[in-house]
Amino acid sequence: MNMVSLPARLLLLSGLILPLCGTEKARQRGLRQRDECTFTKMRSDSSLRVLFSGSLRLKCKTACCQRWYFTFNGAECAAPLPIESIIYLDQGSPELNSTINIHRTSAVEGLCDGIQAGLVDVAIWVGTCADYPRGDASTGWNSVSRVIIEELPK
Repeated sequence: MNMVSLPARLLLLSGLILPLCGTEKARQRGLRQRDECTFTKMRSDSSLRVLFSGSLRLKCKTACCQRWYFTFNGAECAAPLPIESIIYLDQGSPELNSTINIHRTSAVEGLCDGIQAGLVDVAIWVGTCADYPRGDASTGWNSVSRVIIEELPK
């Protein structure tokens, strides 16, 4: 019988999985960006806590909105809610014919229930906000980005 506690196993798994995640420098991938890690979930009755921490940037000359969100095995979290963060810009600086180009260190964090035990593909995506134009988004510019995945008992 394994005598290692669940928190110690989670810490060990997090330490092993993080270097394998491809989030150091996300590259533009068409309309959406994605970086993915595979995590081994030990129990079906636990929650996954996920955290992305790194640079997020949105720029545009007119109003725009982008949404950073997590997926689990290709689907957004259904319970309790999706795990997301948005950046909305009202406008750039038309009088200077330029765009606002601020890189923000930001976090996208949340809990997801209802994921079965086993291998779970966890990904961070960039997409559009409903009913708003798409801007020029980037993730992880000139900084270290991290994805932390933690299994929590209920």
